Amino acid sequence: MGVLRNMIDDNKFAPDDLPAFEAKLFFEGAKRRINLERYIVLLFLSTVIATLGVIGNSTATVIGAMIIAPLMRPIMATAAGLVMGDMNRAGASFLTVVVSVAGVVGLSWFLTSVTVVTVISFETNTQLMGRISPRLTDLYVALACGLAGAYAISRKDVADSLPGVAIAIALVPPLCVVGIGLAEGDFQAAGGAMLLFLTNFLSILLAGGGMLALLGLRTAKAEKLQPGARRRAFIFVAIGILLVAIPLGASTMKVFEQSQTKQ
Repeated sequence: MGVLRNMIDDNKFAPDDLPAFEAKLFFEGAKRRINLERYIVLLFLSTVIATLGVIGNSTATVIGAMIIAPLMRPIMATAAGLVMGDMNRAGASFLTVVVSVAGVVGLSWFLTSVTVVTVISFETNTQLMGRISPRLTDLYVALACGLAGAYAISRKDVADSLPGVAIAIALVPPLCVVGIGLAEGDFQAAGGAMLLFLTNFLSILLAGGGMLALLGLRTAKAEKLQPGARRRAFIFVAIGILLVAIPLGASTMKVFEQSQTKQ
């Protein structure tokens, strides 16, 4: 425990760290417009690349989309806002996430509708198959990635690890699969992909927020804002994770039973 405590103390937030950290996450201040423009451009391009990569069953293309996808930023900003008890920031960041999700799904649906001339197989395309039947292991991975993402984004000297976290947790590709599923009329596949995204999203909020709190983000903030609202928000996030764990567990059992039957 002493070693763990030393590691936490060595990496704790100081008040001087906050300006750079907040500028990295929140769309505000003098550069708000240009940062939003860059975010929109990257999100648009990553959606196009991921959608076409999934349709073409190209792993390399989808990985490329994961690397440039900027969706981790507003999700982690939501977690940071909750930890700091700044509900205005948390709410604005969450709204950015909601609009982004709708935009990615809509654009993916449009691209699928105008580019695909044959029926897409959800049983042979591995990029689709891996995202329409999420399991409990996806929840465990997402929680670990939430911890890693929060740690990486909080420290300038390890921020280069973020692309690896983005590849591991994959936020945009599941949303693209939702759009593809809707365009193809396969609502079950679209629902499975959305479940995977919600699992990743809630896990980042809970695990990422927990890591930021452990590193002292809440205490580094000079003004304490709405602590009661912060507790309630994380309770709702935890409940959300428990709810998504139910269908994930059912899917895991189904896969296990199928593997036992084949033996």
